[in-house]
Amino acid sequence: MVHIKDVWLDDAYCDENGMRISLSVFLSNGASIMIYLDSKASDPLFFDILKGTCSTKAKTDGSCVYWENGASISLKEMIDILQADNRIGVVA
Repeated sequence: MVHIKDVWLDDAYCDENGMRISLSVFLSNGASIMIYLDSKASDPLFFDILKGTCSTKAKTDGSCVYWENGASISLKEMIDILQADNRIGVVA
Protein backbone atom coordinates (compact mmCIF):
# COMPACT_ATOMS: atom_id res chain seq x y z
CA MET A 1 0.00 0.00 0.00
CA VAL A 2 1.28 3.45 -0.93
CA HIS A 3 1.69 5.94 1.89
CA ILE A 4 2.79 9.55 2.23
CA LYS A 5 6.48 9.91 3.08
CA ASP A 6 6.89 13.69 3.13
CA VAL A 7 5.05 16.94 2.37
CA TRP A 8 5.98 20.47 1.42
CA LEU A 9 3.74 23.54 1.28
CA ASP A 10 4.84 26.13 -1.29
CA ASP A 11 3.42 29.64 -1.08
CA ALA A 12 5.86 31.24 -3.54
CA TYR A 13 3.14 31.89 -6.14
CA CYS A 14 0.21 32.68 -3.87
CA ASP A 15 -1.74 35.87 -4.35
CA GLU A 16 -2.96 38.36 -1.73
CA ASN A 17 -6.00 36.14 -1.06
CA GLY A 18 -3.89 33.06 -0.31
CA MET A 19 -4.79 31.35 -3.58
CA ARG A 20 -2.33 29.22 -5.59
CA ILE A 21 -0.60 27.73 -2.58
CA SER A 22 0.55 24.30 -3.64
CA LEU A 23 1.04 21.17 -1.59
CA SER A 24 3.67 18.70 -2.77
CA VAL A 25 3.22 15.18 -1.44
CA PHE A 26 5.95 12.58 -1.81
CA LEU A 27 4.78 8.96 -1.83
CA SER A 28 6.45 5.74 -0.76
CA ASN A 29 6.39 4.39 -4.34
CA GLY A 30 8.63 7.24 -5.57
CA ALA A 31 5.82 9.28 -7.15
CA SER A 32 4.79 12.72 -6.01
CA ILE A 33 1.58 14.71 -6.20
CA MET A 34 1.24 18.47 -6.35
CA ILE A 35 -2.13 20.10 -5.76
CA TYR A 36 -3.39 23.63 -5.20
CA LEU A 37 -5.33 24.11 -1.98
CA ASP A 38 -7.67 26.70 -3.55
CA SER A 39 -10.66 24.35 -3.36
CA LYS A 40 -10.21 24.11 0.43
CA ALA A 41 -10.39 27.91 0.98
CA SER A 42 -14.02 27.75 2.15
CA ASP A 43 -12.99 25.46 5.03
CA PRO A 44 -12.19 27.76 7.99
CA LEU A 45 -9.20 25.65 9.06
CA PHE A 46 -7.66 25.78 5.58
CA PHE A 47 -8.53 29.47 5.26
CA ASP A 48 -6.27 30.09 8.28
CA ILE A 49 -3.44 28.26 6.51
CA LEU A 50 -3.99 30.02 3.19
CA LYS A 51 -4.09 33.46 4.80
CA GLY A 52 -0.98 32.73 6.87
CA THR A 53 -2.68 33.04 10.26
CA CYS A 54 -1.72 29.46 11.12
CA SER A 55 1.65 27.77 10.91
CA THR A 56 2.08 26.52 7.35
CA LYS A 57 4.24 23.61 8.50
CA ALA A 58 2.45 20.57 7.08
CA LYS A 59 3.01 17.15 8.64
CA THR A 60 1.99 13.62 7.71
CA ASP A 61 1.08 10.44 9.53
CA GLY A 62 1.44 8.43 6.31
CA SER A 63 -2.22 8.48 5.34
CA CYS A 64 -3.05 12.19 5.48
CA VAL A 65 -1.46 15.62 5.70
CA TYR A 66 -2.35 17.76 8.69
CA TRP A 67 -1.57 21.05 10.39
CA GLU A 68 -1.42 22.16 14.02
CA ASN A 69 -4.82 23.92 13.81
CA GLY A 70 -6.63 20.65 13.00
CA ALA A 71 -6.85 21.00 9.22
CA SER A 72 -6.18 17.76 7.37
CA ILE A 73 -6.46 16.29 3.91
CA SER A 74 -6.38 12.61 3.02
CA LEU A 75 -4.66 11.04 0.05
CA LYS A 76 -8.10 10.26 -1.43
CA GLU A 77 -9.11 13.93 -1.15
CA MET A 78 -5.90 14.88 -2.94
CA ILE A 79 -6.70 12.48 -5.78
CA ASP A 80 -10.19 13.99 -6.00
CA ILE A 81 -8.66 17.48 -6.29
CA LEU A 82 -6.31 16.23 -9.01
CA GLN A 83 -9.22 14.81 -10.97
CA ALA A 84 -11.07 18.13 -10.73
CA ASP A 85 -8.01 20.25 -11.65
CA ASN A 86 -6.08 18.70 -14.51
CA ARG A 87 -3.52 21.54 -14.75
CA ILE A 88 -1.19 19.75 -12.33
CA GLY A 89 -0.89 16.15 -11.30
CA VAL A 90 1.10 13.11 -10.47
CA VAL A 91 4.79 13.24 -11.25
CA ALA A 92 6.58 9.92 -11.56
